[in-house]
Amino acid sequence: MPALSPYDNPFSVSALEEFKRMLERRVDFAEVGVQPKNSYPMLLVGAVDVLSGEFRAFNSRYDRISAETILASAAIPTLFRSVRPDDGGTYWDGLFSQNPPVRELTDEGPDEIWVIQIKPKELETEPRTVLEIADRRNELSGNLSLYQELHSIEKIDQLPKEGLLSPDGKYKQIVVRVIELSRSRFPQSLGTASKLNRDPRFIEDLMSHGEDRAEEFLAALAFEGAWRSREPDAVMGFFAEDAELVPSAPFPGRGPYRGRGQIRPFVAEHVAEEVRVDLTKKQVARNGVAWTIGLLRGEEPANRVEGVAEAEFREGKIKTLRLSAGTKAE
Repeated sequence: MPALSPYDNPFSVSALEEFKRMLERRVDFAEVGVQPKNSYPMLLVGAVDVLSGEFRAFNSRYDRISAETILASAAIPTLFRSVRPDDGGTYWDGLFSQNPPVRELTDEGPDEIWVIQIKPKELETEPRTVLEIADRRNELSGNLSLYQELHSIEKIDQLPKEGLLSPDGKYKQIVVRVIELSRSRFPQSLGTASKLNRDPRFIEDLMSHGEDRAEEFLAALAFEGAWRSREPDAVMGFFAEDAELVPSAPFPGRGPYRGRGQIRPFVAEHVAEEVRVDLTKKQVARNGVAWTIGLLRGEEPANRVEGVAEAEFREGKIKTLRLSAGTKAE
């Protein structure tokens, strides 16, 4: 897009109006009232008041969600003018403050928070053009606020484990799971120009990719459940016949182990007993699925070694599982 202010571009007004008509064709906002308290699902819509600098999370239990509310959350300032809903605020896209409003979700005391992250964290090549640099800056700023909020949840999750908070107190553990759009595994380019690509085939490819990621995520969730059960047979049920398991120090074994016959003894001796998933840290589904894990060496917490398990899935089965030291990529 040319570097032109939306206030100097009359098409920005007509574009926002068309956006509103599109919403109203699909949602009868006149029928959307304030939601009863303690009912689900709850809808949070984030925006930021450009004048006051205050973030606003519109909550369907306290605020009437209108087409203007949705437009306020989507008002990218380089494309659209600010939006003024009935509350009198002057709003831009919530990207510039909280993205998304995770903090308000924790007030509900959920067991888990699932994040579908549409801005990839990693980039394979250095941005060089003005558009590439601006696009990457936008990705980094959006992901920064997201990961800051997720990090605060992780820190609170770890306090009871470290004995600094009572497990029966006000705070409870919230498992955080992130499903991220993967550049390296997507068959089409996800460069700057793709943000405005409305080709039906491209959209279909995006949807197909999302379905594949969802299937992998759910398979990983089921595998995690089997792992936490400490039942070797349940864990082995997730390995493909030609699977590979690759442990590296400090984790035991002299792998790689190839095929279910070689993998089974390792699983029975180590994975089902000594190696545990640490759910106080994020599970991230990116180019594979990664968990923070701990190797138990005795009963003392000081003897616990932290590492990473990274799994690649194929048709719901594990193709490769790697156990290694270090910190999981966030």
